[in-house]
Amino acid sequence: MRVLTVSDKVEKPFFKENLLREKCQGVRLILACGDLPSYYLEYLLNSLNVPLYYVPGNHDEQAYLPKEPFAQGCKNIDESVIAFEGLLIGGLGGAFRYRDGKYLYTEKQMQRKVRRMIPRMALNKIKYKRYLDILITHAPPFGIHDEQTMAHRGFKEFLKFMKRYRPAYLIHGHTVPDAENEIATNHGLSTRIINTNNFRILDIEHGSI
Repeated sequence: MRVLTVSDKVEKPFFKENLLREKCQGVRLILACGDLPSYYLEYLLNSLNVPLYYVPGNHDEQAYLPKEPFAQGCKNIDESVIAFEGLLIGGLGGAFRYRDGKYLYTEKQMQRKVRRMIPRMALNKIKYKRYLDILITHAPPFGIHDEQTMAHRGFKEFLKFMKRYRPAYLIHGHTVPDAENEIATNHGLSTRIINTNNFRILDIEHGSI
């Protein structure tokens, strides 16, 4: 399945609708990883006419979504697990807590967010023989694609998540990607970790449900 993933930065050339359609030919799903304005998410949704699932980023509260917590027509899957055309997709929004504010979490708080997903993932394991195919997050895992500053530190909880639930992909934003290391695979885990800032087009194998 061809998937458009976006985060953090509006891709201005996409507002030329013919260019967007050409670039995103064959896209059947949009996954947004936070810190994007509602109008941009709604534009992508309406222009490509495919479902859009997202998680909030750490700046969504004050900068982008002051009046409407959910972009119209788009589905917030923070702390949720959904199934779409054979793919099992979960979401964990927010970033590491470096100040007071919404969508900022300590490791302990992120652990509690993960726990809210466990019942659905356990059901997936029983029904489909796997917990999850794709986890979308705003922040990266600790030590992979993260930075030294507290504001851009990754979560150790995500490392535990990947080890326990073995999603095929973890897709995140929040940090500036390194061109040589946008997709991390050499980390001792089976999950492909992808920094989507500001967009990527991925061909993802279908699951079987």
